[in-house]
Amino acid sequence: MSLETIEVGRQHEMIGNQALATGNERTNHPEAQWFGNAGLGLFISWGISSVLGEGDLSWSMLRPPRGAQRQCLEQIGPQGPGRIFSPADYWAQVDGFTCDRYDPDKWLAAAKRAGFTYAVLTTKHHDGYALWPSQYGDLGTRTNLGGRDLVREYVEACRRHGLKVGLYFSMPDWYYNREHMSFRYGQGGHVDGQSMHEPFLGVHHEEVVLPTMTDEERQAWSQGFKAFCRNQLEELLTQYGKIDILWFDGAEPDAITKAHIQKLQPGIVMNDRMGFGDYITPEGIFPKTRPTGWWEECHVWNEGGWAYRTSEIYKPTGWVLAELARVRAWGGNFLLNMAPNAHGELPPVAYKRMEELAAWMEHSRESVENVTPGPWPERCNVPVTCRDDVWYLHLSWVWDGVVEVKDPRRPQNVTLLRFGETISWMPTADGFQFELPLCRLSSLGEVVKVVWENP
Repeated sequence: MSLETIEVGRQHEMIGNQALATGNERTNHPEAQWFGNAGLGLFISWGISSVLGEGDLSWSMLRPPRGAQRQCLEQIGPQGPGRIFSPADYWAQVDGFTCDRYDPDKWLAAAKRAGFTYAVLTTKHHDGYALWPSQYGDLGTRTNLGGRDLVREYVEACRRHGLKVGLYFSMPDWYYNREHMSFRYGQGGHVDGQSMHEPFLGVHHEEVVLPTMTDEERQAWSQGFKAFCRNQLEELLTQYGKIDILWFDGAEPDAITKAHIQKLQPGIVMNDRMGFGDYITPEGIFPKTRPTGWWEECHVWNEGGWAYRTSEIYKPTGWVLAELARVRAWGGNFLLNMAPNAHGELPPVAYKRMEELAAWMEHSRESVENVTPGPWPERCNVPVTCRDDVWYLHLSWVWDGVVEVKDPRRPQNVTLLRFGETISWMPTADGFQFELPLCRLSSLGEVVKVVWENP
């Protein structure tokens, strides 16, 4: 298990994510069924950390613990976790979050051309900054950006470009809870009293003793926070028309019920991090076994964390297509993250990558859109997607070997999808095999289309 995987699991534990233990409690609403075959989604992680672009979104305000855990945290990603801010210094970035060149139409038009079918925007991350003028709380565009509604502009742009609308919402709010939590990594949560080990840290990373509350005070405080979360969610679910996805991060299960959300948005789809939902959400890792219901892998296209970094490094498009093929071969959706800067701009490399993806979609879109899962790895040694009597075999950008297919049927034709060229194949005892000439394998990978003869 990688260091990054270990830290993702620790972060999920810290904020109380409660993934569905088995299967899915999937909605049957007809307006939600699009999600089962959505394919490619765009995750947009945006917030005030983009002002300096030196640390991750929210998590960069937690001081790492001493010893091995600190070493583990600092090794995440090729750029590491970046700068660690005190919460006071982190929140001081708010004045630089100008969004003066924010143009979600530009983002989403490029995404549509690249084959994305839905988008998810971080309306509020753990740092507590709301991208809409919420009437609840005092950190967000109402108090710090003249009341501008960044969420509305995004929602309307999604609709103009035909993308389903997704809203990310963090149940933890570290600004709201800043006097009742420690800002030392691993000590997060709603706690009081004093640690038996390392001291708790306040908003300046000073050592603090958190206020002690009676049971009645603790209950009143907890109910107040849950009402705050519920009120903000109700704003998001009632002010923007139809919302297609609600993407939770962190859990406050008693703050709002699934039934109440569905009453406000009957056709909505929800992830599983509140302990209820319609699909599971492995983060940054391909599942070890094939999920049985709806699922989505979320991953970063930009390296160094989910947030904008001034030295942006994006994974190559060949990697994206290889991972997309694996996810689609197992019937999942792939939610891929990009991060704008404080002006509201995506970096040039993001558009370059989307142009590369769009060019690939021009000739191979049929292999990943409106397809069904294939028999991989049981009957083929490369990922397979299907449509009726057609199989699409996905050779990744690093593939170098013989493709082996196990099936009693005889192929009617085998072609390289990008060029329409016939591929020579040889029968085997239980199917057929072929080897793609290296001169025909591009840096984006290739798709071989197999049309089967009628049984």
